This record gives sequence, structure tokens and C-alpha cells, in this order.
Amino acid sequence: PYSFEVHVDRPERIAELAPKIDELESVETAKFGQEVVENIFRLTKIMRVGGVLLVMLLAMATLFIIVNTIRITVFARRREVTIMKYVGATDWFIRWPFLLEGMFLGFTGALVAAFIISQVYGAILSSVHSTLAFFPLLPSWPLLLYINISLLVIGTAIGAAGSTISLRKFLKV
Repeated sequence: PYSFEVHVDRPERIAELAPKIDELESVETAKFGQEVVENIFRLTKIMRVGGVLLVMLLAMATLFIIVNTIRITVFARRREVTIMKYVGATDWFIRWPFLLEGMFLGFTGALVAAFIISQVYGAILSSVHSTLAFFPLLPSWPLLLYINISLLVIGTAIGAAGSTISLRKFLKV
């Protein structure tokens, strides 16, 4: 039988558009796979929520690791810190090296993550294009640039926050 294939700009519009198409006098039935669409929406929502929770969990784990690393560093240098305080060093003069160390740790971790993400996404992109050419994936050029810059900024900020948290408690001499 003759058929028309209708494409919508947003998947949410399928449910409202199918009854309107079905009401046209020359249309016998309008099928759009309601169950499949709802399952895809449900799966997408679960993946988004799970992804956000995973990112938050990993950020908290990173913060915990950086806090403890800076704590160990401060503890190892406690004699030098005490001497610097006695000779009149300001708190910020003492904090800056530890703050920079935390920022460096966060930046380095984010740099490794950005490299791995770029390599894995490039491999996935080429694999999907060779086997499932019809499956739409975002091109790697602007997407990976934004993701990598965001990762580096957030990683450095988490490193700075971890250093600040650790130093607030342990640099009271």
C-alpha cells in the first residue's frame, strides 16, 4: 500500500501529530510506534539521570582524593609551615603552593580524562559510521572542544576547592 513517512523536528510532537494525521480523509491508519517512542523516552531519561548522578559521584570522589592528598602534603611539611609562621609568613604565602598543587592535580586529572574521552569518542564515531551509517551522532569537532575545555576548567576548580577545604582545617598554626 501507498504510505507517507513523516519526520518531526522534536520527538515529543509525535503523540500530538499522529491523531491529526489519522483524521485526514485519505489516511487509513497512522502508525508511529507509541510503545517504542515511550520506551526510548524512558530510557533516555534514565540515562540522563544516571549520567548526572555518576558525574556528581565522581566529582565528590575526586574532591575527596584531592583533599586527602593536600592533607598529607601539609602534614608532611608541618615543620616547614610552623617555621614559616614563626618568621612572619602570611597565611596566603603559605597557602599558595598547596593551592597550586591542588589545582595542578585537578588539571592533570582532567587532562587525562579529556584525552581518554577524545580517543574513545573518535573510535565510537568511526565504528558507528562504518556499521550504522544512518545512526546520527554529533560530530567530534565542536563537541569535544567544548567538553574538553569544560573538563579542564571544572577539574582545576575541583582541585582548588579541595585544596581550600584541606587548608582551612590544617593551616591553623
